[in-house]
Amino acid sequence: MTSSSKPIYFFSDVHLGVGDQDALKNFKLKSLLDLAATNNAECFILGDLFDFWFEFFSGIPNCYKNTLNILCNAVSKGTKITFIGGNHDYWVGKNFIKKSGCQVLKKPFLGTIANTRIYAGHGDGLAKSDWAYRLILKPFLRCPASILLFKLFPRKIGQRIACGVSNGSRIYTKNRNLKFEAEYLDTAQKIAKNGIEFVIVGHTHEPARIVRLENTTYVNLGDFFSQFTYAVLDKGKIRIDTI
Repeated sequence: MTSSSKPIYFFSDVHLGVGDQDALKNFKLKSLLDLAATNNAECFILGDLFDFWFEFFSGIPNCYKNTLNILCNAVSKGTKITFIGGNHDYWVGKNFIKKSGCQVLKKPFLGTIANTRIYAGHGDGLAKSDWAYRLILKPFLRCPASILLFKLFPRKIGQRIACGVSNGSRIYTKNRNLKFEAEYLDTAQKIAKNGIEFVIVGHTHEPARIVRLENTTYVNLGDFFSQFTYAVLDKGKIRIDTI
C-alpha cells in the first residue's frame, strides 16, 4: 500500500522473444521507463513481458539480456517497478529479481495506490466461459509439483516445448478474446464490489480502452508489441497513452 502522489504507469503484453521485433520492443520499453523516471513515476508490468520465461535448474532463457539490463538500469536510477506475471511468464523467480531489480507479485495487486483503490493483474482466466484454462490448465501450470518437474528439463529442450505452447496460446487468445471481452466487463463489476475504483488488465491484445462502468472503471491496456499503449494513473484519474 502506498499513499504516494506519484504517477503510476501500467503496461503489459510486450511478448519479447517472438518474431524479429525485440530491438524495437526494447527501444520502446527503455523510452517508457525513461519517461517514467523523468516524471518521477512508478511502473507496474502486468504480465507477458516475455513470451516465455522459466528458471530451469540448468539456467534461464538466454535471449533477454538487453531487457534485463534496461529494467535494472531503470531501477538503479530510482524507478520502482512491480512485475505481476502473465500466462507466459508467471514463473519469474529469484534469477529475474536479481537481474532486473524488480519487485515481483505472484497474485494480482488489490489495494491502494496513490490514494486510489485498484485491482491490477494480467487478466488471464477472468472470463467465465474460459473455463478450461481457468479451472484446468492454469492450476496445472502453476502447481508447485508441475513447476518442479519442468525445472528438471534441460533449458534448450524446455524452451522448445514452451515455444510450441506459446504459439498455440497466441492463436487461441486471438480467436477467443472478442467473445471474452464482454465477460471482462462483468467481472470488473464483481471485483468492484470491494470498493475498487479501477480494474486494470491486459492479456486480450484488444485495442486499449477505458470503460466507465456503474461502480468502477475498467481499463484494458492493449498491448506493447504493436500498439505500444500504456495507462497512467495520476491524481485519481486514468488515461491511455502511446509511446
